Amino acid sequence: MKTAPATVLPRYGFVLLVLLTLFWGANWPIIKIALEELPVLTFRAVCLAGGALVILLLSKAAGHSLVIPRRLWPVLALCALFNITSWHILTGYGVDLTSSGRAAIIAYTMPLWTAPLGFLVLREGVTWRRVFALTLGTAGLAILMVSEVGKLGQAPLGPLLMLGGAMAWAAGTVTQKKVDWGVPTTVLVGWQYVIGGLPIFVAAGAFVGYESVSFPGLWPLLSVLYNILIAFVFCYYAYYEVVRIFPVGIATVGTLATPVVGLFSGALLLGEDLGWAEYSALALVVLGLGLPLLLRPSRVVLK
Repeated sequence: MKTAPATVLPRYGFVLLVLLTLFWGANWPIIKIALEELPVLTFRAVCLAGGALVILLLSKAAGHSLVIPRRLWPVLALCALFNITSWHILTGYGVDLTSSGRAAIIAYTMPLWTAPLGFLVLREGVTWRRVFALTLGTAGLAILMVSEVGKLGQAPLGPLLMLGGAMAWAAGTVTQKKVDWGVPTTVLVGWQYVIGGLPIFVAAGAFVGYESVSFPGLWPLLSVLYNILIAFVFCYYAYYEVVRIFPVGIATVGTLATPVVGLFSGALLLGEDLGWAEYSALALVVLGLGLPLLLRPSRVVLK
């Protein structure tokens, strides 16, 4: 019987995926700290402006052209609408209305929406291993959500906003994966910040007013800096690289570990309670992440 060719997966992509999981997961309670003193729109606007400036300057310093081919602008704007405008507005208000751990859980139902979209739009194959891995991971998230039903019922708007953000992120991921950009990742990220941030900049000035916001204290200020330099510059670069390197199914299954990091970070930084549900979910998510490699180790080559 003919053996299937090995799947070559770069080590670089896995390193980025691990760092992305840790840094994005820890960012959920960090966002809550910033929102104690800053309005949602102001916080998002400042982070997007700072992130765009830093990442485009780094791109220029690395010798990359900042020019985007004219034919790519419409789809770039669509990606920015999903990945930046919709995600940051919906999740900004969503995390402000619920706990950081719960917000992370709902936001990372995103793989549930990318799997069917990846099949319909990208024609990516659906294997039983991928379905089983997603089932295990999402079962872990389901345990956490069911254990919080009482709390969710008290504040339905926050979870609904987070769910909308997850669906927008899924649509943006699949749309971005469909295009052969031929543009450095940092340039792509920077311009999405600019395009997707424009409605947020305008809304922050119109509905909040920049002059009415007082300068934040030390911890909220550090939270803003963390978001600009780590979450917005490094993590978005890492995520877009992971999406470019791996099939969308593998990339999004990897993100299932992020809400677990978010939960434990919330417990450490904000004192949020952990119980049997969190530990059960951790076991299921880790098993789901390792399943494809555990079942077919000879078919995966790291380079």
